[in-house]
Amino acid sequence: MIVEYTTQSTLNPKLWDDDHLKPKLREKFLKIAKSFADFLLPIIDVEVQDVTLTGSNANYNYTDKSDIDLHVLINYKDIKAYDANSALVREYLMAKKSIWNNNYPLTFNGMQIELYAQDTNEPHASTGVYSIMKDKWIHIPNPQQISVEDDAIDKKAEPYEYEIDKLKSNTPDLLSRIHRLKSRLKTMRQNALAVEGEFSVENLAFKKLRNSGHLARLNQLAKSETMSQLQVESHGNNPLNNKIAGELALHIRGDKKLNKNDWHIISKQLDAKKDPQGQWSYPNQCTMIPGNDITMKNVGYPVLGIDDTGYKQVMHPEQNYTYPGSQVFEIPMTSKWQSILTQLNNYIKNGLDYEK
Repeated sequence: MIVEYTTQSTLNPKLWDDDHLKPKLREKFLKIAKSFADFLLPIIDVEVQDVTLTGSNANYNYTDKSDIDLHVLINYKDIKAYDANSALVREYLMAKKSIWNNNYPLTFNGMQIELYAQDTNEPHASTGVYSIMKDKWIHIPNPQQISVEDDAIDKKAEPYEYEIDKLKSNTPDLLSRIHRLKSRLKTMRQNALAVEGEFSVENLAFKKLRNSGHLARLNQLAKSETMSQLQVESHGNNPLNNKIAGELALHIRGDKKLNKNDWHIISKQLDAKKDPQGQWSYPNQCTMIPGNDITMKNVGYPVLGIDDTGYKQVMHPEQNYTYPGSQVFEIPMTSKWQSILTQLNNYIKNGLDYEK
C-alpha cells in the first residue's frame, strides 16, 4: 500500500445512478467488452467469466478525465498453450490489448475506455470492483477513505511499459507513435494531478515509468529518430565505410580471409552486437551470430549475411538459412546501411582490389 487519502463523496454521476451503473451505459460497456473478447478469443478460445468496471471510476477518486477500466475476465489456465508457455500467452494478450486500444480509442464524455484481459487467478487489489455482467458490486468502495495499492499502480503502468518496450528504431511511423504515447501519458498525469494530487494512481504510475527508465528510453528513441530524419546523407565516399566494405569484399572473394581480430575491429567500427538472437535483439543494427543457423521469422526487412568462410547470402523475411561457417555477420539491407552495402557490392561486382 502506498498511501491513503479522502476524496469525493459520490461516485461519478456520469456513470452511476447512486451506486448502480446506468442501464444504457451498462449495455454499451457489455457490447464493447464483447467486441474486445471477440478480438481476443478466436485464437485462445476460452469462455469469458465476467466483465468488470474497476479503477477510479469504480471508486471515489475519479476525475472528469479518469480512464474507464473495463476488465474482461478469463481463466488463463484454460488457454491450451498456457501450460507449455505461460509467458507467451501473457505476451499475446498484452499485445492484443495494445493493438485494440491503439486502433479503437474509445471514449465516453472525454474519458478513455481502456480494455484489459484479466486472469481470474490473479488477486485484484482494487477497493472498488463492479460486475457489469451481473450488474452488482463485487467489492464495494468506501467513500471516506481510498487506499492506493501497489497492484493498482502496476496495472496502470504495465500497458505503457509494454508499448514502450515494443518500440524499435525500425518501427513504422515511429515518431507519430511516440507522440501519441507521450500525449496519452501527459493527459493521464495532468488530469490526475489537477484533481487528486500527487498521490493519484496515474501520477504514481507515471513516476514508476520514470524510475524504471521507460520515459528516458521514449525520449531517446524520439531524439534518435528525429536526428535520423534530419540527417543530410553524404553522396560522396565515406573512408571508413570504404575500408570496411573493402575488407569484407576481399574476404568474400577469398583474397584475404578475415581472422578473429579482423572481425573484432569491423564489429567495433560498425557497433555490431554479438548475440545469438541477432535482429530480434538488435533490430536494424549489425550483429554477429555465434552459429550458422539463422531464422528470419518476424524480421521485417532483408539482411545480408557473411560467414567466417566468406560465404554470403541475402536473407529474406520469414525464411530460414544455414551457412557453412561457424558464425555469421549480419548487415541489415535498410537505408541506414545503404552506403556500405552499395560500396561492398561495387567491390565484389567490379572485382576491385581494395588493397591496391
